[in-house]
This record gives sequence, structure tokens and C-alpha cells, in this order.
Amino acid sequence: MIVEEKRVLAPLTTFKIGGPATFFAQVKNFTDLEEVQKLGKAQGLPLFVLGGGSNVLIRDGGFQGIVLKPDFDFIEVYDNEVHVGAGTIIAHVVFQTVSLGLMGLEWAGGLPGTVGGAIRGNAGCFGGEIKDSVLSVEACDMQTGQFKNFTPEECNFSYRMSFFKKNPQWLVVQAKLRATKGNKDELMENMQSHIAFRKEHHPLEYPNAGSTFKNVPLASVSEKVKQLAQEQGVVKTDPFPVIPSAFLIDQCNLKDKEIGGAAVSVKHPNFMINKNHATAQDILDLIAYVKDTVHKKFEVILEEEIFIL
Repeated sequence: MIVEEKRVLAPLTTFKIGGPATFFAQVKNFTDLEEVQKLGKAQGLPLFVLGGGSNVLIRDGGFQGIVLKPDFDFIEVYDNEVHVGAGTIIAHVVFQTVSLGLMGLEWAGGLPGTVGGAIRGNAGCFGGEIKDSVLSVEACDMQTGQFKNFTPEECNFSYRMSFFKKNPQWLVVQAKLRATKGNKDELMENMQSHIAFRKEHHPLEYPNAGSTFKNVPLASVSEKVKQLAQEQGVVKTDPFPVIPSAFLIDQCNLKDKEIGGAAVSVKHPNFMINKNHATAQDILDLIAYVKDTVHKKFEVILEEEIFIL
């Protein structure tokens, strides 16, 4: 294992933003994990796990600690179970299972990031969530070196949340996912339709971190806002009734709002984009502006879905 000092993190993220890490290590096996754990204790530094680099904004000053990038990359199919490494790109898992006519992950067509990141944030879209497929998760406590197999209940999944997100010292190593036999052609069509939707409606032509804010639970808003959303037909199930944050941002006329090199996407206003060499501070200022504007108009406090390091 090679440990790099002052590694600039921007190229490793989908935002293409971020300063250097004190140390950076790409781990391929359990021995590497032990070495990183020892380094952290010796240096007294915090640890951050960087997966596919999506859903994260790294500050311009970087991270004063150790950034660990898991390279546990494998896919093994056993009847109705799929065993996957945490570093495996989720899109690769979706394509392989669908190609084998296995149902359960086709909703994730085009989803960015890795399996570990999807589990950590309980990724979801198009009515599906990763929690619905998880049979077990193996993780390592990077503070103690303890390995544990977590049941779905122990993963404590909720909306864009899990035990691992609440307890970041636990590193997801691998997982077993449920997959059942389905119609290969129908699954392929479903997957491709989701990929096509993302290409048409998401600003993939600009660096971004995916949806910036969580969608807003319908039950949490005022009757006035609820009525507006229902009249406009934008309420959706994700997995419970929600108002898309993009709708609220759009209603505030914030599409293409720019601060520095950052902008609110015209295609999908819940995406903050790196339009022109944006800094992390540009993105943070834009996020703050959007939150303040939406709160003033709707009395709704948007909650970030992206992780800010």
C-alpha cells in the first residue's frame, strides 16, 4: 500500500472540487486496513472514507486527516444472492445483475458512486432504496479493528441514512444483496429508461455531486405548501410522500442563480453545479443562499443530502 501526502482530492470527486488530504491511502485488503488504522493512531488524525467521490463536497482547505479509498472491487453471484465489494461501482453491479435477469437493483440504473457509498447513505431513486436489497453488510471499526456482520435491522436504514453514516468510524467492506429471477428484457428496459432519464433531466455535462438537498416530507410542511404541491402534481413517493426540493427551488426562481463559479442547474434545480471553476466556498455560499431563499418563501428548511467535509 502506498500512502501519499498532500494528495489533492478534487480529481477524485464528481464535483472536481477540494483541497489536499494530509494523507491518502487506497486500500486493497485487510492488511492495508490495519496499516491505515495504525497510521491514524500514530498521527492522531481523523479518518474519512472516499468512495466514488459523488455526494460529497470537500472544502478548499482539504482535509486535515487520512482519506481512505477502498478498492474492494468484486461481484460474485450465487443463485439469489450477489456478493459485492464496497469499492465496486454501483452501476457495474446493476448492469451485471440485470444482464443475468436478476431483479432488485434495476431502479439504480445510472446511479453514481460505489456500493459502500450507496449503503452508507441508503441511496434511492425511482421508488427504490438500497436497503430493500441488503441481506447483510460486513464492516470494520477503524478505531478498534473489530469486524462485524450487520443484519439489515442493525444497519438502521432510514431516509438517506444508515448506522454507517451516523457512525463514520465503521468502514463498509462488503455486502450481500438480494436478487430474484425476473424477465431480463423488462429489467434491461427499466434500467435503460432510468439511465436515459438521468441523461435528459440531470446536468451531467457539468461536474456535480448529485442531489444537493433531501426531498421534503409532505407531512412536515404547512397546509399552504402542501396544497401548492398537490395542485401542481409534484408530490411523489420517495419512499414516503415528499415534495421534491427541486420544485421548491424552482418556485423561488433560482434556476441558473450563480455565485462565483457555482450555479443552480437549469435542468434540475436541486443540483448545484461547478459551472466555471467553482471553489468549494462558491458552492457553500450558493447552498446557503438557496436554503435562505426557500425558507423565506415557504418556511421550509432544506437539509443537505451531500456530505460536506
